[in-house]
Amino acid sequence: MQPLNLKGRYTLVTGASAGLGREMAREIAKRHGGNLVLVARRRDRLEELAREVEASGVKAVCIAADLSKPDDVERVFRESTDGREVHAAILNAGVTYFGHHLELPRSEAHALLATNVLSVLELAKSYVEHQLAKSSGGAVMVVSSMAGTMPTPYQALYSGTKAFINTWGVAFAEELKGKDVSLTIFAPGGIATEMGEKSGTARKYKKGDVGMMDADVCARAALSALVRRKRFVIPGALNQLNDLLMKFVPKAAQASVMAGLFKSAVLPEGQKQG
Repeated sequence: MQPLNLKGRYTLVTGASAGLGREMAREIAKRHGGNLVLVARRRDRLEELAREVEASGVKAVCIAADLSKPDDVERVFRESTDGREVHAAILNAGVTYFGHHLELPRSEAHALLATNVLSVLELAKSYVEHQLAKSSGGAVMVVSSMAGTMPTPYQALYSGTKAFINTWGVAFAEELKGKDVSLTIFAPGGIATEMGEKSGTARKYKKGDVGMMDADVCARAALSALVRRKRFVIPGALNQLNDLLMKFVPKAAQASVMAGLFKSAVLPEGQKQG
């Protein structure tokens, strides 16, 4: 297939109100000349971003939605494709929980699974079908995480959802070989974003630390992978080396290593995050 051309065509970005999603939207508008369908829970943040990218001469549509809710997932697809072709879809929205797994409330666990797994399955399938029918040479990219390549204590459920996405995504991409659409799984390591601040991981790792990528740098790597239709990409030489080395380490040992990295940043059991 030819490289993906985003110029003058619509790309959907979920989780667009902050962090990596916002930076990818900016990149698409300013460097690729692409129109945008921006999706996130906070409409005010979406509208602010829409005004910014429209200054580059592109069009932007805002859809406020909570992707942990099945009705909102269906609505996002319906509204995004109403009267337009979505040539590329970047499924970036995700939530995490940093702390002791036993303290994760059931309602939060269900919302995390719904956002990180169920909404991705539904939207990826819907946009692939849409592109095969309506938008020749389209593409879907799912933003996963290196946390899905190894067991990650204190982010156990998040790590599990990303492991599912990594395996499912590569398998689904293989099934799409020979079809007029591509699927990319993008699995970054640590990124200095608002999600890290909210989850608590920023107590241990922050912007400027070795291995932490700036969101704009990561966004450029993500879009390069999307445009080149790569199947599975881990950005950054250090992350790639770490992934290679960890392949030779037993899973239990991987978990011990990751626990050592994060344990000091975890609040004592019973103490609430601020």
